[in-house]
Amino acid sequence: MTFLTNKVVKTEETRLIAIVGLTGSGKSEVTHILEGLDFHKIRFGDVTDEYVKAHNKEVNEVNERWARESLRKEHGMAAYAVLNIPKIEKLISECKKVVIDGLYSWEEYKILKEKFPELFVISVQSAPSIRYSRLEKREIRPLNRQESSSRDKAEIENINKAGPIAMADLTILNEGSIDDLKHSIIDSLNGKKEKRLDWDDYFINITREVAKRATCDRGKCGSVIVKNKRIISTGYVGSPIGAPHCDEVGHLMSEVYDKDGNKSMHCIRTTHAEQNAIVQAARYGISVDGATIYTKMEPCHVCAKMIVNSGIKMVVADKMYHKAELSRQIFNDAGVELVVIDKEFVKYENQ
Repeated sequence: MTFLTNKVVKTEETRLIAIVGLTGSGKSEVTHILEGLDFHKIRFGDVTDEYVKAHNKEVNEVNERWARESLRKEHGMAAYAVLNIPKIEKLISECKKVVIDGLYSWEEYKILKEKFPELFVISVQSAPSIRYSRLEKREIRPLNRQESSSRDKAEIENINKAGPIAMADLTILNEGSIDDLKHSIIDSLNGKKEKRLDWDDYFINITREVAKRATCDRGKCGSVIVKNKRIISTGYVGSPIGAPHCDEVGHLMSEVYDKDGNKSMHCIRTTHAEQNAIVQAARYGISVDGATIYTKMEPCHVCAKMIVNSGIKMVVADKMYHKAELSRQIFNDAGVELVVIDKEFVKYENQ
């Protein structure tokens, strides 16, 4: 995560923020983070949805584009700003902080800046290849690459979307994980200067880089084994050497039932990150006895047993795992210390 400007937003002083960027850049994620800081969201795109429905049309990419261009023909290129100003004024009059999701055109930007000089604009940017990949995978109204490219061109050429992006007060390059985005934006909004990482954060950050080699997107984990503050082995989730990977042939899903009869789905094509890190050390004759393993989330019960028997004495997980009850019991019984940094569960499809 890279900040391209040095200007800092202080949320106690800034009460009106607009998020700009091309589709798939991560605008909604930044907006969601701001909502967690007591900002009230105004989504300009709601006007599009309302217009499409009012004309008894299906809400889809083609009709949304028609609506956006129709609204601007009726109300001018500042249409969305004009139509949303009453909502903004109402929230500000109630002493509420406001975040605008969906400021598009240069004309909208100028109208809002004239009406609200205090407006602070954050631009979120990502490379087209990264944005298009996100848009293909999103659950609600996914876009293929041709649709995404077509939308980019239409927004830049027809609705003057580039101006607000270029004139933003703060620009964020969002090409990492959601966690990277969350931590970076909160630090910026709170006016925090970059500080030296402690050891746990240092090694957890490295697990995120290791995870980028993962070939299964269910959890997409990376692990790092550390001894005396030195990395001695790494591992990421992936198939055994020579076997096909999930990102090549798809998942190999298996139904698993717990003691209460609740079903969950697991991909059994791959070896977990923790297992691969331990096996990698064993293959090259490196002892992990007394070491610490850092990983994305709490290990599963199979990984937990391998961790115990390998002699690892401490597990540091970035987040919680929804099926980790048995693992916690195993670690407790074996005297292995378990530390979870963020008490949030990792979520992925078909858990």
